[in-house]
Order: sequence, then structure tokens, then C-alpha cells
Amino acid sequence: MKYNILSIRLDSWRTGAEQIQKAMILTIDAGSSRIFGGLLQDGQIKATFQKNSSTGMSADEIGLFLIQWLCVNHFSADDIEGFVYCSVVPELNKVLDECSRKYFNLEALSQKAGVKSGLQVKYTNHHELGADLIANAVAGVKLHPGKNLIIVDFGTATSLCAVSRLKEYLGGTLVPGLDIAMEALADRTAWLPEVEIRQSKNVCGRDTVSAIQGGLYFGTIGMLKELIYRMKKECFSQEGALVLATGTYAQLFQNTQIFDEIVPELVLLGLEEIRNLNLN
Repeated sequence: MKYNILSIRLDSWRTGAEQIQKAMILTIDAGSSRIFGGLLQDGQIKATFQKNSSTGMSADEIGLFLIQWLCVNHFSADDIEGFVYCSVVPELNKVLDECSRKYFNLEALSQKAGVKSGLQVKYTNHHELGADLIANAVAGVKLHPGKNLIIVDFGTATSLCAVSRLKEYLGGTLVPGLDIAMEALADRTAWLPEVEIRQSKNVCGRDTVSAIQGGLYFGTIGMLKELIYRMKKECFSQEGALVLATGTYAQLFQNTQIFDEIVPELVLLGLEEIRNLNLN
């Protein structure tokens, strides 16, 4: 299986001059444990950031951070023409809305049920579906039109979603993320420590740290192979599907031959496309 990292150079994102949006867009994915954001223009990623998140964050805290981040990257608030975000932390929605108005003089677009995505969502309750998963799917469809997709996102939870070649969001599965798994071992046992999550060469560890690291790494590989196999069989029968990966730990698994492509900024690309779909 061929492996690619799709990161800064995204020529395939452009499909014609008539579709190019020149606006500079600030995109933010607010997760349970981190905020991932980026500055995009015309499908090109100009800069990205990651910041730890908490429910107690204020609009000023986020706004001042963004202004400083823009300055470091030689941009300013005046350069920003659009502010779009997805959030799985309800407490941060109003904070981000206020931040957008106060620091950028813009009304933020929030990805949620009812916002145009170009997808047919087959989820029973649209309100239960994570906004970041929709953004991932929108980007996947944009990058690979006419293809069945399985998208793996290594976030606080590790998610797998299935998207058909007809732009149908079919559903997915959720399992505890690597951080949660590691923290659970440390919190629920007397002697097991927290460890750095990293690639492992051996499944048979020679000490406690390497034993945990090997278990997390190879356990995740085995889990993903089984879930992807079953999802392909259940959702796409004999058609097959491209497997994309994104999220914090995606690149740890770059040499495992599990994924066709790793797209670290997938959610940000999806948010920009969602804004384009909702301009009119």
C-alpha cells in the first residue's frame, strides 16, 4: 500500500480558477484536550498551531494568543477575512464566537448540524456527530472525489469514519485515544507510570516503560487493521476504500502500511471548504 504525507503542498485541492477563494481564513478545531488551528488561503496552509484546551479558557486568552501567533508568522488580524471553527467542547463555542467578534471583527462560522457540508449524513441523530468528523469527511471528499473513504483521526478518542463515493457519511466507530489509554493505565494501577507515546521496535518489552509503549503501539496497529478490515467489508463490500489518517499521532504509524495517505491538516482543510460552501 502506497504511503504519502499530504501536508503543505496541496495542489490537488485546487480544481479550477473559478473555485479558488483568495480570502485568508482562520480555521480552528477545538478538541477536548487541544486546540488545533491554522491560517489558510486558497487551499494553501500558511501556518498552524496547537494549544492545550480547557473549559475555563476565555475569549481574551484565545484572542491574544492568536494575535501573537499571527504576528510571529508575519500576519495581523487585519489579514483575516474569515473565521471558521468546529468544536466538541460546548463551553468553547461562545468563547470562540466572542473571540472572533472582539479580535477580528468577524462573525464566526461554526460547523454544526444545519451548516452546508455537501454530505448526506446517515447518522441517526446529526447532533451527536462530532463537528470535526464532518470537517474531516468534507476534506477527504474534496481531495478524493468519487472514492470510498475510511478516515482515521487520532484525537482524544481515536475515530474511524466511512464516507462513500456518493458523498454519504455512513457512520463510524470510536475507541479510547492513545493518551486516554496510557493515562488509564497510570491512574488505575499502583505502579505503572505515564510514558511517552512513541514508535516501538519490539512488542516484548524489557522494562515497564518499553512494555507499555510496545503494548500501546502494536495494540493500536492490530486494532486498526481489524476495524478497517471490518469497515471495508461492512460498508463497501468488494469496492474497497482509500484509508486516510490524521490527528496527533497519525505519523507514528507512517511505516505500518495501514494508510494510503496521512493528512495532518485534514480538519483545517475541511473547515475552509465548509466556509466556501456556506458563502452564499
